[in-house]
Amino acid sequence: MSVVLPARWLGFITAVTTFAAHVAGVPAAASPGCSIDDRTFASASEFRVLNATVAGFGVRATGSPAHNRLISWLERRVAHLPGMSVRSERIPIHRWQPGPGLLLSNGVVPVANAIPYSAPGLRSGELIHLPSGTPITAANSRGKVVLRDFPAVDRGYFAEPVLDRDMIDAGVAGAAGVVVAFPFPHNQVRGYWDPHTGTHYRVPGVFIGSDAAAKLRPGTRTTIGVLAGRAPTVTRSLIATLPGQSAERIVIDTNTDGVGWVQENGTVALLALAEHFARLPVRCRPRTLEFVFATSHLHRSVEGSEIRARALDAEYDGGSVAFAFVLEHLGTREFLPREGSLQPTGAAELSGWFAGSPALAQAASAALTARAVDRTFVLPGSDPPVPGRAPPQCSFGGIGTHFHSHLVPTMAMISGPWTLWAPAFGAEAVDHERMRRQTLAAGDAITALGPVPREQIAGPYLDLRRARAGGAPTCSHEMPPEWAPRR
Repeated sequence: MSVVLPARWLGFITAVTTFAAHVAGVPAAASPGCSIDDRTFASASEFRVLNATVAGFGVRATGSPAHNRLISWLERRVAHLPGMSVRSERIPIHRWQPGPGLLLSNGVVPVANAIPYSAPGLRSGELIHLPSGTPITAANSRGKVVLRDFPAVDRGYFAEPVLDRDMIDAGVAGAAGVVVAFPFPHNQVRGYWDPHTGTHYRVPGVFIGSDAAAKLRPGTRTTIGVLAGRAPTVTRSLIATLPGQSAERIVIDTNTDGVGWVQENGTVALLALAEHFARLPVRCRPRTLEFVFATSHLHRSVEGSEIRARALDAEYDGGSVAFAFVLEHLGTREFLPREGSLQPTGAAELSGWFAGSPALAQAASAALTARAVDRTFVLPGSDPPVPGRAPPQCSFGGIGTHFHSHLVPTMAMISGPWTLWAPAFGAEAVDHERMRRQTLAAGDAITALGPVPREQIAGPYLDLRRARAGGAPTCSHEMPPEWAPRR
């Protein structure tokens, strides 16, 4: 099968080739007896059991009871590991507790899910269809229920900026609500969760499948509703620290809030890695390992990984941090649209392993080769480079962006399948043998980089930090607002 890169990665192959051509020498070998032993590392079946447990908590909306139960479970798992200490970073938020959506238009129309953070309540108005690209304004939408087609995108996550803009615009326009119709059936988009900005919208919104959309008739009076709760609360990130021979840290990060088996299964990888490294003698840990189970990725106005990245940025010049490594959406299978539904191709979903320095890129490439992880590209970023900016490329595709854009040397492994925000696919969305090999590759890279000098790991980051201090332009660290604007 030919490999077709997602649209946002096209055009970066030349950059990757150039980047790889300047890669540093092979990182130093691990001490004898310190490499990962396949016989003792978590098996694929154990990965599946752990992933089923995480998914079994249900929708882990930020600060929700389900999310809190997952965090407590993770805390118990890591706290019992030998040598591990665990603390929490608490973050106040105004949470959105999800509930069902309602749509009445010539009868009850099945709703796949309420659009996250849409306004609770019931509203009615004439149903109008506004084609993609037509702005939602007071002139065309005030008092009306706006029907939108799900944006035509290569993968579902690309639609987030459009969905977010439509929900904000609908609130400013005084619309009664927003209905977003997928080109896929109800059973595939049931529970769909995006945007994940965490911005509280001013109108109710719902997702519907293509079968439900066929029942709608623009021009009819329609009632839309969302049953959800809003309340102030406190959420927390877990930071588990495993001491090494030096206090200098390797920081391994993922988020805990999520939905389904894909978003976020990085928690399972961090557990497996924490258990592996905790079994080793301290001589096998040249540096201290910090495992960050971050909160608020589904409430990005106070993104837990951004808060952690800011702290590491402030500490970095003092020599206490070696690099950060983010793991997200592992083991994913490729599903693509065909004949009106999402169907498996039989291949793995394309993945990126982003690396911001030659030493990090070489460690990534070596690990992928050793573990036979296919359809994965070692990339310097996912956005076009801007000369003179520090760094030239800001995006690492996900929460790795926070660390890299703060000029902390960073690697990030991530994929973006159609199943990312579609929990209805369940276990079918994940190949747990592949997930295990990806996690083993991550462990190999961490082990190989353990004894490598900090300056070699950093490579260009050191010059970029000096350029930033001298006034060079930087990446934006502005987070989405917690509340959408009013009319």
